[in-house]
Amino acid sequence: MSDRLRSLARLVLPRSVRRRMLTLWSIAKSPDRAAIIRYQLLVLTQRLLSLVGHCATALSRGFLRLAICIAPGFGAVRLRRGRPSSLWGATPILTLELKARADRALGFRSTSLVYVTYVITSRFDLDLHRPYSLAFRYGLGPAFQRMVLAWALLRYDVFHFFADRGLLDSTDRLQLNFEELAALRRARKRVYIYAYGADVRTRQATLALGKWNFCVDCTEAPKYCTCHDAEAQRYISEVAKKVTALVSLGDMLTYMPTAKHINYWPLDLDRLSAVLPNAPSGPLRIAHAPNHTHFKGSKYLERTIERLKQQGYDIEYCKIQGVPNSQVVELFAQSDIVADQFIGGAYGYTALEAMALGKPVLSFVRSPDLVEAPEECPIINATPDELEQALLWVIRNRDSLRKIGEQGRRYVERWHGVSAIAARLGQLYLDTANFPPGVIDRIRSQQEQEKARRNAIPLVRNWEHPFQIAKQPASERLGALARTIP
Repeated sequence: MSDRLRSLARLVLPRSVRRRMLTLWSIAKSPDRAAIIRYQLLVLTQRLLSLVGHCATALSRGFLRLAICIAPGFGAVRLRRGRPSSLWGATPILTLELKARADRALGFRSTSLVYVTYVITSRFDLDLHRPYSLAFRYGLGPAFQRMVLAWALLRYDVFHFFADRGLLDSTDRLQLNFEELAALRRARKRVYIYAYGADVRTRQATLALGKWNFCVDCTEAPKYCTCHDAEAQRYISEVAKKVTALVSLGDMLTYMPTAKHINYWPLDLDRLSAVLPNAPSGPLRIAHAPNHTHFKGSKYLERTIERLKQQGYDIEYCKIQGVPNSQVVELFAQSDIVADQFIGGAYGYTALEAMALGKPVLSFVRSPDLVEAPEECPIINATPDELEQALLWVIRNRDSLRKIGEQGRRYVERWHGVSAIAARLGQLYLDTANFPPGVIDRIRSQQEQEKARRNAIPLVRNWEHPFQIAKQPASERLGALARTIP
């Protein structure tokens, strides 16, 4: 019977079908049929995913080409209506959402977008980490990113990225994808590239800054930063040719000398209420929240505190790392003084948060040119060589901390609120964006309102101290001063 069935099958069924039937029959009779079936299903799934991947790649490339062609028309309509839109992404910087809010203060429709988040914050307008992760799990990551870029080209007129990544992944570490920059340029978008530190910091240029710098204690170059000077200079030079402007601030100006100098770290002052230092009592409570201790000079601070403790001074030192920003803010609110960083030569974002909380800040700023209104900035300025003298002054003048903290709050209210950053971004647009008159008028109106708001905030009287950034005193004079303080 079986022979007759085989003969009939040979006459009726194609060879490929007969082979498939024999394979299935062999699997069914095999004692390892479950494993074989699982393997066959896995192979089938991989083939299907490969087919889907090829289709998705072709579709995303076609959609991106179409978006590049029609995006200028969409943008022209928005600009004629005086309603440009902007995108901030995709590095998950703590202030990204606030920067988008600053653009909205100028009348823009603005969004912050990220593909990944981290422990410090997940507060972004558009968080794509779940679809991004899912797409990459099935080999569709590049196609997904091209679709996001195509959508963004149709939706936004101004793009703000940091120097380490945009909407497309790059084959090079800590760099933008030049295919993306070319697409943005062909779509006639205004593109601004910013720095946050590690994305542009190089080793030899940093070491040349002097005794105290971010590289002085780093033993793992190039793990954290770009590091290679010639390569980074070529990269920044190429990027500068393809974008509207480079933008930088603080110590990052060393690595982007042709960039526009704008302080772009905004604060959500509604979320940060001042908790001024109490009357002197108990130990001096010092808070410190470094992300990487070897970049912040933490060991110099801790050694100084230990020496002072051995001399009999009552100090309580509180350090936290790798926790959400809300916990950092809570610790700062409970402290007498906040220690920021001491080797890089520019204060960090935590210094601004601490001042918003009404806390005196201890940090090292290399030059008054690196801060807004240095004559108003109350940061207690000290390198590791000056830390002991500065802390001695703080200990012996604790009744002055309240006014210094109050001035810190006034300082960030005047210069680092969202509206203050909006006015500075507005000036960047006026200088570089070539917007139509309706957009320009709205920007200038916001700037006038911001100037009136800032002038309505009075400074604190008699907050000054011997360690002001604007004074830049020498170490030896500080030491003499500390020894003469009663």
